[in-house]
Amino acid sequence: MAVLIPLALFLVMVSLGLGLPRVEFDLLRTRPAFLLRVLVGSCVLVPLVAFVLLKLPVFAGLPADWLMAVALMALCPSAPLITFKSGRKGGDAVLAAKLQFWTAAVAVVSVPALIGLFHRWSVEPASVAAQVAQAQLIPLLLGVGLRRWTPKLADQINPVIQKLASVVMLLLLALILVAALPKVAPYVASNLLGALLMLLLSAAALGIGLLVSVPQPVEQTTTALVVSMRNPGLALLLVQQFAPEQQELKLAVVAYVLITVLTTIPFLRWRQSLQQV
Repeated sequence: MAVLIPLALFLVMVSLGLGLPRVEFDLLRTRPAFLLRVLVGSCVLVPLVAFVLLKLPVFAGLPADWLMAVALMALCPSAPLITFKSGRKGGDAVLAAKLQFWTAAVAVVSVPALIGLFHRWSVEPASVAAQVAQAQLIPLLLGVGLRRWTPKLADQINPVIQKLASVVMLLLLALILVAALPKVAPYVASNLLGALLMLLLSAAALGIGLLVSVPQPVEQTTTALVVSMRNPGLALLLVQQFAPEQQELKLAVVAYVLITVLTTIPFLRWRQSLQQV
């Protein structure tokens, strides 16, 4: 598990960079206001909403692992498989890839800058920035560089990297589910208030994604998914690096992922029904 988490993130980010032939800067040039809104929504507004929710008296008595899991997931944007999910669920996979590129890059600044808001870990922002850069930005730029300067090589290795990334990610998810799933149900059942907190944040993130988008159904769906789907791989990597002994925190991160999936299902059905009208 300790090897699979960084390996999965590395492969997914390299694959994302390889799949962006000269389009990663298109949004910055042609739609800067839209890009800025999405980045602010995903990297700033979602963490701020989490901060406000965590300050509500009703959630004050929650266990520390639930509170920290919500904070971590709010801080970590850009879910690794969002491009695949967007393409299959009525969204725009190309737009999702462009937005994921930028959110992954901005996370190097936003995660360390905002982690101090939550006062739950005494970690140096520079250490957090280094971890995020190592996990996301460096492999992403590696993929972009290969695509830009050796396009033939990129075309040859990209299908292999994509398949390898999918296999490693699925293996990681399977191992996490096998290890955590029997514990998640009783864990959530004993902390229904924590589950409600996660549900509220997930729903709020979907709403933020709709608000920062444009009035076009496919783009709205894509933007909502990009903003709401957080990065459990990065969150678990930070836990592994800075609090490896907190096993229940890892369980809470898995609980957040499952609750987000459950929240997203009715949202996507609603969006697909709108596109069919």
